[in-house]
Amino acid sequence: MITIVTGDIDSGKTRYLKELYEKDGKGDGILSLKCYKEGRFLGYDLFHLKSGEQTAFIRLKTDLPKDWKEQNEIGRFSFSEQGFILAEKVLSKIETGPIYIDEIGPIEIWYKKGFYKRLRELVKNHDDLFLTLRGSLINDFHDEFELLGKTKIITLK
Repeated sequence: MITIVTGDIDSGKTRYLKELYEKDGKGDGILSLKCYKEGRFLGYDLFHLKSGEQTAFIRLKTDLPKDWKEQNEIGRFSFSEQGFILAEKVLSKIETGPIYIDEIGPIEIWYKKGFYKRLRELVKNHDDLFLTLRGSLINDFHDEFELLGKTKIITLK
């Protein structure tokens, strides 16, 4: 079963996936952890569940590090090449589930970039996926991957 975890900003979607992984101790995946400096939100770091490896992933365009190599951008955010390299490394090596991916966004669903190709493969070949998505993207996700009626949705408040 593909499980979609959704909810408002700061509703605990990332924490929910992390706790599921820690409770079960099986599978692997990636989380997007909020990154702050001196109390100011900068963006997100990509975090590998199994190893704890972490790299800068998404940053506000107004706060890009000097060595930043942008792979994609959308709205006020820039996505790093290094983040996608780590995501690909992690997601391509997972053989058994559950597989956790936090978060699937417009880059993947609307623009078919980011880890779209890997996500398509995972949806096709694995049925033990836990994904976080904004509520506004669920219908587009179902349409893109032909999953209507084939997912379980957990909405956090």
